[in-house]
Amino acid sequence: MTYEILQDLPSTSTPGDYLRLHFDPSSLPKKRIVGFLACQRDPLLRTLRTKVISSQLAKVTAAPPQKGRGKKKGGASIEETQEKTITSGTLWEVQTEDTVIFPEGGGQPCDLGTLYIPSSQQTLRIEACLRVGLDAVHLVRVPPDEIPLDNLEGLEVDLEVDWVRRQDQMAIHTAQHLLSAVLDTMELPTLSWGMPAHPSIDTPYVELPRALTWAEVAEVEQKCNALIREDRKVWIDVYAQHEGGGQVGREFRDIPKDYQGGVIRHCNIEGTDRNACCGTQCPSLKHCEMIHLIPPSTPSTSSIPALTPTRLFFTAGPRARRYLSDASRTLSLASQAISVNRTDLVARVEKIDELRREGQTQLTAVRSELQTLVGEQAASQGKIAWVKRGQQATHHFDFLSGVTGTYLEKVPDGVIVATSALQGGMTGLVVVQSRGELAKEVFDKLKKALEGEEKGRVKGGGAKGRFMAKVEGKWGKKGDEVVQRVIDELREAQEAAS
Repeated sequence: MTYEILQDLPSTSTPGDYLRLHFDPSSLPKKRIVGFLACQRDPLLRTLRTKVISSQLAKVTAAPPQKGRGKKKGGASIEETQEKTITSGTLWEVQTEDTVIFPEGGGQPCDLGTLYIPSSQQTLRIEACLRVGLDAVHLVRVPPDEIPLDNLEGLEVDLEVDWVRRQDQMAIHTAQHLLSAVLDTMELPTLSWGMPAHPSIDTPYVELPRALTWAEVAEVEQKCNALIREDRKVWIDVYAQHEGGGQVGREFRDIPKDYQGGVIRHCNIEGTDRNACCGTQCPSLKHCEMIHLIPPSTPSTSSIPALTPTRLFFTAGPRARRYLSDASRTLSLASQAISVNRTDLVARVEKIDELRREGQTQLTAVRSELQTLVGEQAASQGKIAWVKRGQQATHHFDFLSGVTGTYLEKVPDGVIVATSALQGGMTGLVVVQSRGELAKEVFDKLKKALEGEEKGRVKGGGAKGRFMAKVEGKWGKKGDEVVQRVIDELREAQEAAS
């Protein structure tokens, strides 16, 4: 049996049978609870006049941070609309009889919006909306020069949702239900999901027991978009929590422990899905516009998916359009960077990578030949040798270790010190190697001399005759002089012993 609810909300294009009640709504309090808020009864309602139930100073000075990166690598902003956290003024917790501002829940970030107070003609920013038990609590920012909200109880206020944000997040949430339903037909249940908050264009994801191949991704995307084009109807069944919440459906996760005496909501997609959900859902699939699945990182020709739990990233609705625009600009910039048409970009990048690999192979061969040559030349210095390098191409431990290894093949009872310091560079490299314990003795002397009064400047160690370290700070002539002094002392000691 279904019940009708008094039409206490302004009319929108949401169908009259979008909300289907399976309990007597007269049992609910006048103050609407989470699960039965105006934003959940009519997701297309943008504004609402209501009364304030309570208003008090918030226990926090800033709204909780929203999920989702606001910057790309390199620091460039993804969106000019990415807002900075404002901490001036005071933050107030405001509860109203009803609200069009959705509190965070079910994986969907909260709505933002404005609160207008007709009596004082104040328009204030709603920075977040939190669920506290059954209540929706608005976090409202009052600037320093505005009237505080300590006498707001009982007054009428106008709430307006940030519609751009709502559209974005609602479309993604409904698209996630659709995607999970299609994946479920492939015996791929959704283990979890996540959505970065608007205005980020970061892609949401569903976590699956295994990855998909490129072919499977294309197939799932095609099925989802076909259902969107059909504009399948979406509706919400609502049950009283104490009556058991109706048929469970595709997925059912634990209800928060602090949510007691409320309602259970099931989102239905015509002929496709039924699943418990507390978020705002589009009244039909056309609001999702489209869905795009991000291909996996495996080769496009592979028919064998990874068999470990994997995140499948996707985008939909207005965010998909912004994602497409950003991807198109990135494609153009990448094409310009290597002077090629966009259509030829992949082929050119593949060729560049092929040449890079060939160059790396050749460079490795040349380095190997060079380190052998340098090591053999070092052998002419006798039982105590020092190789000093200052070239970027050989400024790494692998090359220096190759040199010291070649030296010891020629002079088995010798000890060699190999250093590399770039002109103007801030980090020097040191390798000391021998077949016996002499390498440790030499390394300890070098470390002490190079550190001087700057303890901790030399970072490294070793064992079994090979010791390596990085020397922080400018090397310069002083570094060479320190090494030369230690080498000279060793040679003098060797001559004295002979």
